[in-house]
Amino acid sequence: MFLGTSLAAFFANTTLLNFLSTQLPAEKDPDGIFDQPFKKYYDYIVVGAGSAGSIIATRLSEDRTNVLLLEAGGSDLENEFTRIPLQWLRTLWTKENWSFDTVPQKYSVMSEGSRKTKGNCGKVLGGTGSINGMYYIRGSRYDYDKWQTEGCTGWGYDDVLPYFKKSEDIQIPELINSSFHGHGGPLVITEGHTAPLEFLHRLAAKEKGLPVTDCNGFNQIGYCPIQANVKNGERCSSASCFLRPKLHRRNLQVATNSHVTKIIIRNGETKGVVVMKNGKKTRIYARDEVIISAGVFGSPKLLLLSGVGPRHHLEKLRVPLKADLPVGEGMQYHMQYFFQYSTTTSMNMNQEKALDQQSIMDYIFYKKGVQTRSGIDGAIFARLPTNHDLDFLPDLQLTFIANAFEGENIKCAIQRMNHMGVFGETSRSADFGFAVNICKLHHKSRGTVRLRSKNPMAPPLIDPQYLANQDDVDSYVKVIRYMQEFANNSAWNSIGTTFIRQEECTSFCKAFTFDTDDYWKCMIRHYATSSNHQVSTCRMGALHDKTAVVDPYLRVKGIKNLRVADSSVMRNVPSGNTNAPTMMIGEKAADMIKKSRHKRL
Repeated sequence: MFLGTSLAAFFANTTLLNFLSTQLPAEKDPDGIFDQPFKKYYDYIVVGAGSAGSIIATRLSEDRTNVLLLEAGGSDLENEFTRIPLQWLRTLWTKENWSFDTVPQKYSVMSEGSRKTKGNCGKVLGGTGSINGMYYIRGSRYDYDKWQTEGCTGWGYDDVLPYFKKSEDIQIPELINSSFHGHGGPLVITEGHTAPLEFLHRLAAKEKGLPVTDCNGFNQIGYCPIQANVKNGERCSSASCFLRPKLHRRNLQVATNSHVTKIIIRNGETKGVVVMKNGKKTRIYARDEVIISAGVFGSPKLLLLSGVGPRHHLEKLRVPLKADLPVGEGMQYHMQYFFQYSTTTSMNMNQEKALDQQSIMDYIFYKKGVQTRSGIDGAIFARLPTNHDLDFLPDLQLTFIANAFEGENIKCAIQRMNHMGVFGETSRSADFGFAVNICKLHHKSRGTVRLRSKNPMAPPLIDPQYLANQDDVDSYVKVIRYMQEFANNSAWNSIGTTFIRQEECTSFCKAFTFDTDDYWKCMIRHYATSSNHQVSTCRMGALHDKTAVVDPYLRVKGIKNLRVADSSVMRNVPSGNTNAPTMMIGEKAADMIKKSRHKRL
């Protein structure tokens, strides 16, 4: 989940933050570790050191195989704010984010003059897992059972649960003995520091008949306290907790600032990659396999550049066709819309609390306090009362954010949260309140990723087609109504919780009577935006499935020795944040690759 610049500004007191960053214990990668000369041959080449790729390379190097991991971005240690949980939003406007623009949207983000929005994804070791909000959500068990029902054999919930557990080292006391969580894995999961408001959210959920639940356990429906990949007060990503402790391995080479421009494919067989580093183009060959883990935008782009994709698109760009597959088709996503509430009591987080001297000292000396949290207190996963499907997937996610927007701009908080780059610094007065991220989890609209040109350095053409299907807007109104009904609870009323209307910020929807369905449809089309949970651009499916790019073993159909393993292969978008499922895919992919090699031997 990504929020707007307002939160970045909210946490951005330059003097104190600079002091915080300079006082952190120095952590540095060994000199030259990412700039070693390339060999001509490796057993495995992994393209992309993101949430999946870093895990794949780390796991493959457990065996006596030579592994090369290539990352277009730099080290996550180059930006100290990738380490500090509360400061994660500051990384979104740095070189660690590809920050792709979408094409202008016809049906959404209508309040933007350009009608464009951002496609945020990590360009750094750890990928998006190094710049996201660290919220650890696997999705519903029914998500994965549905994958299997639709042809992804071996990807049912009982199949993937062991890989979630393999990564984990659960450190939440209430979950220590849960059979749904793991121990001793590299990925530390903690509950983190929460605001006093969190207790009221629990009470509100209980009043509405929603139990406190482990949303990564048997039943996702209910109120889920925060589970975050934070270790000893710092972000625990696939780079920091999986890859970095194993950089000493002689059979593992990691190269940063190494942009792969093409997969070398001859007669239907993958031979290696072409990589650009320091202005020099090099061909590197794989004895066994190339695994693409370049993300939901990068993986389809690289396949298309290599001649794997829709015939009509590649012929138009005069890219020699290697395999006619639906690469870049059927992109799925989550949408988000924010409600802001004011309160009469200070139980929230604000700039003064986040950046006072005590907060800074607590973090520098003890790695404790508010800096160790991402700003999220927990979430509700629920089904709409009108949903009579039998798969029991949640329809919505309400994520509680314990910050108040400040001063004279508080009435425009929603506009500032739903837009990237609209507002600057907030004022310093301390208003009381909190926000709710209202996420509709399943959409019928589908998007695409295409090549802009044959230039490998050009950004991809991303057309999410947000809200193109009218049913997505109609059902989003039902989600809004659920939020309104939930807000009418005694726990929130006890602190004078009041909804902040938004039309003071804009004239776009003033033609509609406030709180009618048509009013909310207008507001959704103007202000709802992406949660940056895009998936399915290299979709997994059965061999006969014409919508699938890879088979259930993640092998690219019709091309030997080539796999894709990241969020792009997800059959459907999970019911929740997507980083945890992406890491699971990395674990399962590595296991499948190892088993395949052992069979050949």
